[in-house]
Order: sequence, then C-alpha cells, then structure tokens
Amino acid sequence: MEGKIDVHHHYLPAEIVAQLARSLIGQRKGPPVPRWSPEVSSEYMGKVGAGTAMLSFPITFAFEGKEGCEIARQVNEYAAKVRDQDPKRFGFFAAIPSLLEPENALLEIRHAFDNLQADGVMLLARYGDAYLGHPSFTPIWEELNQRSAVVLVHPGSSFLGGARFNQYVDPTIAEFPQETTNTALDMIMNNTLRSFPNCKVILSHAGGTLPYLIRRASALIPMFAAHIDPPPKPAHEILEDFKTFYFDLALSSSAYTLDLLLQHVPHDHILYGSDFPFAPTPATIAFAKELDEYPMSEETRQMINWKNAQALFPRLVKQ
Repeated sequence: MEGKIDVHHHYLPAEIVAQLARSLIGQRKGPPVPRWSPEVSSEYMGKVGAGTAMLSFPITFAFEGKEGCEIARQVNEYAAKVRDQDPKRFGFFAAIPSLLEPENALLEIRHAFDNLQADGVMLLARYGDAYLGHPSFTPIWEELNQRSAVVLVHPGSSFLGGARFNQYVDPTIAEFPQETTNTALDMIMNNTLRSFPNCKVILSHAGGTLPYLIRRASALIPMFAAHIDPPPKPAHEILEDFKTFYFDLALSSSAYTLDLLLQHVPHDHILYGSDFPFAPTPATIAFAKELDEYPMSEETRQMINWKNAQALFPRLVKQ
C-alpha cells in the first residue's frame, strides 16, 4: 500500500521563524508559531499514514518589497535542500512575494522553477483588496500557465488585525475558508480558469464554503448581475469551472464535507491534506482517521490518498 501524499503541509525553518518574530508575524494573535523540522514532519507523517509531504510556507503574505523577496528566496532555497535530501518524502510549493509587486513575484517564480525545480507555487487567496481573478494578476497567470504549474491557493490575510467576532472563534475557523470561496468565485467569474487552462489550481480546505454555495452562486449570479455589461457567464459555465478546481482535504475530511465533495466534485480532483503543523495535531490526526474510516470504494480511496497527487506531480511516480 502506498502512503498518503499530503499536499497541504507547512514548514517553518527555525532560523527564518526567528526573523519573522521580529517583524509583522510577531503581531499575530492566537497560538504561538509551532516548532518544526523535517524530522518533526516525518514523525507526524507516520501517525497519519503519509509517505510524502508537499511543503508550503504560509507566511510570506505579510511581507512586500525587499524583505518579501528575501524571505521568499530564503524559504525556497531551504525547501529545495530538504527536498533534495529525500525527494520521495518531500516536495515543495514555492513561496512567492506579494503579487502586488508583479516584477518581484515573476522573478521568484522563474527562479523557483528554473533553478530549484519547485513542484508548484503557493498563492494567497487575496493580496490587498484583490482576489486572484483580478486583471492586474494576468502576467502572473500567464507565466504559470506557460509552465503548466500546480498552484496551491491558501487563505492568508484575514487573521492579521481586526477584532474577532467572538473570542472563542479563531479567524482560521470561518474567515479563512470564506477567503478561499471568495477568490475561487472571483476566478470563475473573471474567466481565470478558462484563460489559463494549463494551471492546476488546488483550493485549500476543500474549497472553503464553495462546494456548499456553488449551486446558489450559479443560480443567482446570472440573475443578480444581468444588468452588467458584459453580462456574467451562464449557470452551466459557473458549474463547469467549479469542477476544474482541485480540492485538498486539510481539516475537511469529515463525513459532512466528504458527502458533498464526492457527490459534486470529480473524484480525481480530491487530494489528501493535513495542515500540519499549524493546525492542532490531535485535530489533524482525527480528520485523517475520519477519512480512513469513511465508506468509499478502494479505487476512490487510493485516488484521494495518493493517485491524484501522483498525476499532478509525476516525478513522485519515478522516485
């Protein structure tokens, strides 16, 4: 039996986290940034039956300008070294500086693919007020499309600043998933997926609330926005675009979510993910157990656990 391929697995090099503690991330509210090392990841992977982790660094959204470029370069060089030491066990999504500075973002994308052989890139759901379907991001998508890139979309900006609506509800509970939904709808309605069809876009956390809301969106957007010129795409195209996304199961593999995904999403577009080490380990282990115990065919289980990821990252088959 193959081990799971975890496509939503973060890494936090200690020396770089120390730098971040002196900058904006030091203002983060909530649990402390967890300790991490490749050995810590490997130990965790054994607990959830994962054989490979595709590493991603989730914090670069807080940085722009020279600092953002330096941090992205540092973490990408680090991830490439971890991957090179054990390429079957680790891969990585490259961290990219703010898309609001496209020249810097493009420079790092090219370095990551051409020099580091990154497996993909991680983009944040929103930069400033712009979601990923914004026309200003067209040069980024053109570059990624040319490279047939795998793109992990991760929420990121909503947990900084502002008061919680309830002291017990961390922004990662509800605001993060909604950010993913917003950017996915923005990409659908601005034809990002159709304009750049070579990109394989993975939505974090099972697409946020998108699987639940997509039928509502497809029914109402063409009516509510009928007065806009040009008119919105019809309902069937909205639903078609929804099904071109990939969906990782980080913190989202309970029966509540799997019932919805398996009914409405192509089974070859669902991927295992954990959200280690940011999410509490007992929770991620519990979600992995729920996935293991969910009734599905053995073929579907293998697709979700590793075959779909192998199709996105064919080098893993060759290792």
